[in-house]
Amino acid sequence: MSPRYYLITGILVVVLTMVISAWQEKRTPREVFGVLCRVVLSIALVVGALLGFARLLAVLGIAESGFFL
Repeated sequence: MSPRYYLITGILVVVLTMVISAWQEKRTPREVFGVLCRVVLSIALVVGALLGFARLLAVLGIAESGFFL
């Protein structure tokens, strides 16, 4: 994977963390860290679900192997 994707993902995580922290009025580092953990887990869940769905489509013969959404 290109370093560009890691950079974009990192920026996305930081921006989402800051926006959600401001929206929920989280101020302490512990609260912001909790938001960061939830953002990272949410992104991992979405990516995992997409990869799982793509794999399911490949197993069912609907899409070719290596298919990526």
